Amino acid sequence: MKKILSILLILTGIYSYGQSELTSGYFNYHLTDRYEIMSDSLPTHLFSSVKPYRRDIVSDFTEPIRTLSTADKFNQRYLLNDNVLYNKEVSNFRTQPILSHFYKTQSALFLVQEDNFNLVVNPLLGFAGGTESQDTLPIYRNSRGIEIRGNIGNKVGFYSSAIENQVQYPSFLRQKHATTGVVDGTTLHKKFGDADAAQDYFNATGYITFSPIKEIAVQFGQDKNFIGNGYRSLILSDFSAPYPFLKINTQVWKFNYQNLFSQHIDFITQDESANNGRKFSAFHHLSMNIGKNVNIGLFENIIFDRSDSSMSNRYELAYLNPIIFYRAVEHGLNSSDNAVLGLDWKWNFLKRFSFYGQFILDEFVKDEVFGRTESWVNKWGYQAGLKYINVANVNNLDLQLEVNQVRPYVYQHRSKAQNWIHYNQSLAHPLGANLRELVAIVRYQPANRFNINAVYSLSKQGIDTSLLSTNFGGNYLRTYSDGLVDPAPLFQGIENTISTMSIDASYMLWHNLFLDAGIFIRNQSNMLMNQDKKNMIFRFGMRLNLASLDYRY
Repeated sequence: MKKILSILLILTGIYSYGQSELTSGYFNYHLTDRYEIMSDSLPTHLFSSVKPYRRDIVSDFTEPIRTLSTADKFNQRYLLNDNVLYNKEVSNFRTQPILSHFYKTQSALFLVQEDNFNLVVNPLLGFAGGTESQDTLPIYRNSRGIEIRGNIGNKVGFYSSAIENQVQYPSFLRQKHATTGVVDGTTLHKKFGDADAAQDYFNATGYITFSPIKEIAVQFGQDKNFIGNGYRSLILSDFSAPYPFLKINTQVWKFNYQNLFSQHIDFITQDESANNGRKFSAFHHLSMNIGKNVNIGLFENIIFDRSDSSMSNRYELAYLNPIIFYRAVEHGLNSSDNAVLGLDWKWNFLKRFSFYGQFILDEFVKDEVFGRTESWVNKWGYQAGLKYINVANVNNLDLQLEVNQVRPYVYQHRSKAQNWIHYNQSLAHPLGANLRELVAIVRYQPANRFNINAVYSLSKQGIDTSLLSTNFGGNYLRTYSDGLVDPAPLFQGIENTISTMSIDASYMLWHNLFLDAGIFIRNQSNMLMNQDKKNMIFRFGMRLNLASLDYRY
């Protein structure tokens, strides 16, 4: 594997054509999707189902937009300023610098723009506090870090970020973290504070990008990835901790083809003496624009490990073939690796609506699938969603509705080393499987710098408990060896219902400097509880170049 990576880096260094570098995505995803829906046709180079987006492509897409409302014009300027290295109107974003060197533009604390070198350095800050009903411990966040990105000679792109965090989560998340042994979104952590209820952890991501030719971008680093157009992804989400990966993205005509080779950890304990095993993933996704407004994506993924003594837990070289069907390779290797395949789609219509969705298939037994039986091997899930832009002709009032359903035992396999997890965290839906979920989101921008978001979610899931040894198929940490139920109807096990409602308001004082305030309400009920568990959280804070924390899982 090391020899292959070395060869790739040498080749791309010699024949580099340009650089591709990704957006951070904390605010601009919705804006980019919004303007894509309002366009006459899908953009040529922006394939929105593959995230993170490339900054140069977002800039090229945004610059020619002819917007209508005042807020839309502000948002267009925001996107161009956020990607200041890649647009022709850079002079329009200049500000009076601080101490002659800092904040020459609002989007960069320190900016260098030379013929052969471009650099942006930004602080990452997040400070928040809050109170939770029926809990005496406060909720808070203290995050500090730095982000560095740029390019060298228009041939090599680079990105790096490092963030130190101290966070005290709501009680229901503290309980979950105690059960899984990890804090969602990160790797190692330690207790913090007098009550040992807060978590102290460090997050670092980074990658380097080359383009051997204009149509191909090769990226190597450590970060997260996301496939889909929805609030959730049943294919690959950015919920888990970052992981090392090699990504090859090929864009030709109306096709975007991505290969993603990654390494993941089967977490056992934070004890240094523990053997937290490695496993690997080989993923490819083909996205196709059909006509002016339809996009179809096809994907296939293999999860595998090679932990026996003869294999030394190495990457399976046969899976490095970028265009072969992995299922055929699996059969050729006579292996029991975990294969998942499926599709995603998007249809933009009437310049107001986008219908999107996903379908995943974890096992394919023809009679069970087409017979729509409740056999445990009938492992599939779907997502269906609708985005409505400028609802009832109200400018910048947007609505999104989404339904996700996943049958029991999806993402599980014979061993934990073949489950679709990384560091005890789901690589797809954060709740796991054996569930149905409804999500409704309302976004409103009544003024240029002022945004209001309201999100409602309702999920019903069949869960396991420590009192029940049977594996009912909802917990992504369990395996077939824990026992199976056949037939396996949806919601089998202990029926658990979670509803959440949040209303958040944010005001942008400076580019990506937000003041936040909101309320979050969560209700959970199941037959094992003496009474419903209710949480009401009031929160407020400030953040710079960071996303707000999401408690909706």
